[in-house]
Amino acid sequence: MNNRRRIVVVGGGPAGLSTALSLTDPKLHPNWRDEYEVTVLQLGWRAGGKGATGRRGDAVLAADGDWTLIGDARVEEHGIHLFGNMYVNALRLLDRSLGELQRSPGEPVTTITDDLTPSNTIQLADYYDRRWHVTSQPLPHNNLQPWAAQDYPGPLVLIRELLRLAGDLIDEVLGIGDHGVHGIHIGEHLRELRALFLRHEHHPSLPNRADHGEALERLAATAASMKARLDMTDAGDDLHDRIRSVWCQIDMYATVGRGVVDDKIFQLGIDTVDGEDFRAWCARHGMAAEVLNSAPVMLPAEMCFQFPDGDTGRPPLFSAAGFLWFTLRQILACGQATYWFRRGTGDTVVAPLYRVAAQRGVQFRFFNKVTNVSYDAATNSVDTIEIDIQATTVDGGPYEPLVRLSDGTWAWPNRPIYGQLQQGEELRLRGIDLESWWNGWPAVGTETLTVGVDFDEVVLAVPLPCLPLIAPELVAVAGWTPAVDGLGGLETMAAQFWTNVDSAALGLPTLPGTDRVCSGAAVPPLGIADMTQVIAAEQWDPAAGPVPKGLYYVCGPLQHGSTWAGFDRTDTPAIALERARTTLVQWLKTAVSVFPAAGTDGVIPEAFDFDLLWCPPGSDAYGEARVNMQYVRANIDPNERYVPSPPGTAPLRPKAWDSGITNLALASDWIFTGINIGSFEGAVMSGLLAAHARTGLPLLKDIVGYDFARPGQTDR
Repeated sequence: MNNRRRIVVVGGGPAGLSTALSLTDPKLHPNWRDEYEVTVLQLGWRAGGKGATGRRGDAVLAADGDWTLIGDARVEEHGIHLFGNMYVNALRLLDRSLGELQRSPGEPVTTITDDLTPSNTIQLADYYDRRWHVTSQPLPHNNLQPWAAQDYPGPLVLIRELLRLAGDLIDEVLGIGDHGVHGIHIGEHLRELRALFLRHEHHPSLPNRADHGEALERLAATAASMKARLDMTDAGDDLHDRIRSVWCQIDMYATVGRGVVDDKIFQLGIDTVDGEDFRAWCARHGMAAEVLNSAPVMLPAEMCFQFPDGDTGRPPLFSAAGFLWFTLRQILACGQATYWFRRGTGDTVVAPLYRVAAQRGVQFRFFNKVTNVSYDAATNSVDTIEIDIQATTVDGGPYEPLVRLSDGTWAWPNRPIYGQLQQGEELRLRGIDLESWWNGWPAVGTETLTVGVDFDEVVLAVPLPCLPLIAPELVAVAGWTPAVDGLGGLETMAAQFWTNVDSAALGLPTLPGTDRVCSGAAVPPLGIADMTQVIAAEQWDPAAGPVPKGLYYVCGPLQHGSTWAGFDRTDTPAIALERARTTLVQWLKTAVSVFPAAGTDGVIPEAFDFDLLWCPPGSDAYGEARVNMQYVRANIDPNERYVPSPPGTAPLRPKAWDSGITNLALASDWIFTGINIGSFEGAVMSGLLAAHARTGLPLLKDIVGYDFARPGQTDR
């Protein structure tokens, strides 16, 4: 007789994968197979959620029984994804998974350092003097490894780190050392910053006025000196934009230091300022008005899509607590500032997480669209899970979702492997997207899982916008309606374009480490990233024609209303896709602000030259039509929408164990994770917290960042 608990995880995104991996972690639960079994229910043909990746090309069955990908194998993403150095839980999960993964014969063995490209410098776009200015900026970094088992720098060294960063900015960006430039001598400030850094290095303490008043005054004086130097520098001088960049960043650090001390953030807790908008908080603590709208300050809000209803014509609304968590964790972090994926998010991160979970014995049920999670008031528990079966395999066995590439690695295809499915040919001919809620595809079967028979416990690891649709009873009973209304979910768009020339030919500067471009350089402010390193993993055949030399991702919010189109409106995805395509075209037309050498040199020399876009051999597309050869997507489905962090919403986020329903735990980045910002890290943390809710492990103190600036947070 099987007495093991049956745990069902609804959703195979980062939250669901993190839950499954934590529940089956051999170090935390060496005997888990004797205690419970874990099943993941997943819509469509792939795992990864908003971090899912798909490869173009056709899947064919090889002689060895593997499904291999032939043809165009370009990577297609949901958006721009990277790991910051504060993504400790995600980085450690990936590192452990790569170490445990059992490779297939002929598959290359890679480590986390092989698969990630570090970068400490990004490009930020600032709009002033009636035009965009794109400037390189170093981000906080050090030589530690965020995935290593080590303690992170904590609040005791915050002021010390602010002093170090201010001094490094002056050296790295301006390169002036102790010498004056343009008649303005700031050597005194630099020497004082370094002297104060050494003093605080040996006497760490929690930020307070008595110990750190002099340091805060020095930071403010340094910012004022940089502003004075800026005012004396001609706008046409090459140094002007760099001086302004340094001024904005040091003024931000000075403001954060003052605010943390005056609001007693580490003593009283970061959530004491959750109800305040981040720019209001910065202004209250003395940030210069011009700096308030600068790229270093706006970056977290823009990067995290904090625009009401996706309307980039309105100022972003972002909780001061979220802004501070992001900024402080970036300052108090280990390692390089950012880590970029060399093979796309799905192949670099999601595939090894999925494969390790499956190798451990987690069962994945693809093409299982959960339609209703019902509630039994008598037992205060989830009693049934209703499922639409979207497709069935030819042999009745499990669906194998990955395809083999020519280099021996494994990847996710951008559509189902039709040869495995009974309905494969019809799905292919009709072009049905099984991930879309508007696809009009009828279920080929239904199934109802029953508590006590098919499952005992449930982890609901789906994004917040899904809950009113698949669990309306739970939303009402558990009191999640305020979260649904207050947090909502934003539509976003993403696009990728390949170019015939490299970044240098487009006018991007050579940066230390890896070239990166980020932040808004047009309206709407689409974030942009140079992802050229991914081309090497896209299985190009030089004999078939010219290989692209550049690859760039853009991503941003799509303005939308508050009501859903009915799911019977099957034209909804096409309408949204055209909106996304139009947004990309409009953005590209002004993209010479980011790519200064990409102009046509025609009647309107500042117009983007669309002939720079790569097209497949034999294509006769020219001008804007070449956009159709690129990749554009609109993320409008409930499970694809981004949950923002507006002021005052932290109390709306339940803890993983606070569903109020006896056999239900919560995951996904909308719950209270500590970071409380939509992100891969937040999703991974939510999975760790859900596993803790069901088993008591991992310990809360071992979930890095959960208790950051929240005294007593690990007491449960």
